[in-house]
Amino acid sequence: MITERSEYAVLSKQSSCRETVIARKIPCAECDDSTVVFGNHADQVRWLSRKPCAPLFADAAAPTDDAPARQILSVLTEAMLPKNAGEPTECFFTAPRGRSNRENVTFLERLTRMHGFVPRYFNAGPSVILSSGSENCFTGVAIVMGAETSEISVNRFGIEIAAATIQVGANWIDTELARQFRIQTWDETGECYLDLEAVREWKHNSRMHLGNATDEREKTLARLYGAVLDQIAGVTRRLINSPAVTSALGNDRLAVICAGGPTQIGGFTSTLTERFVEHESADQILSIRTADDPETAVVRGLLIQGELEERRLRPTVKAA
Repeated sequence: MITERSEYAVLSKQSSCRETVIARKIPCAECDDSTVVFGNHADQVRWLSRKPCAPLFADAAAPTDDAPARQILSVLTEAMLPKNAGEPTECFFTAPRGRSNRENVTFLERLTRMHGFVPRYFNAGPSVILSSGSENCFTGVAIVMGAETSEISVNRFGIEIAAATIQVGANWIDTELARQFRIQTWDETGECYLDLEAVREWKHNSRMHLGNATDEREKTLARLYGAVLDQIAGVTRRLINSPAVTSALGNDRLAVICAGGPTQIGGFTSTLTERFVEHESADQILSIRTADDPETAVVRGLLIQGELEERRLRPTVKAA
């Protein structure tokens, strides 16, 4: 499975930077006054510039006003998609739902068609249910926490019956932590930036646990996660009590499956459980767990959906 970071690093066009990038055989592109390194390779050149990497989907929106980002996404899409030969093949993809969902879907559909594939959009929540919900008959609540958004999806036998998106994710947590503790870096011109990469490296320490915070920074991290999970629990309660869900599932208790990189932190599920208790909805929840390999749960679900669709369309061989 191929994954690529959705960001790019902008380096000074000084000869020393360019010579270093070329010497290390790192793919790059030339802009008017800078050298751009993108995708997974951006991590290899962080030491050449203290300027933070730029996201390809700033605020979870398609880069309509960022020409370099649009070109980089086209290159990355071509690199990730297999070479297509013969008839057009369907390509299942997803995009963050919310304010910019329609624009994101349209943009990614256009990129996919450019490279010879037929685009098929599929929501992230049902994808998680398909990849990780077999033990509950593909029925339950999927919570997908990403960088910019958090999605909640209620499903019955793999079919989504209610969903909502919260416009906050891990980037808000990282930004608030960096701001409150003045975790900063300066580029070569002296301009100051919040050092989100330093926050992420610290946060991803394997000993980190939301329920065992010891110093003030860890306690603040737990509070920030708690604020996001409080919103998620509130929205989940509203969805599972909605007419569409009660009509389809009655009063059945629902399994909750969590996915996305931010859900890997220690104590995530226990903190979410506490929020469900506070929202008086714990008695409607059967279990809460994190999907196996939560960072790839959505992609694996898209692969399953593609396989199911191929089987549905495959001609049936009839016996003579």
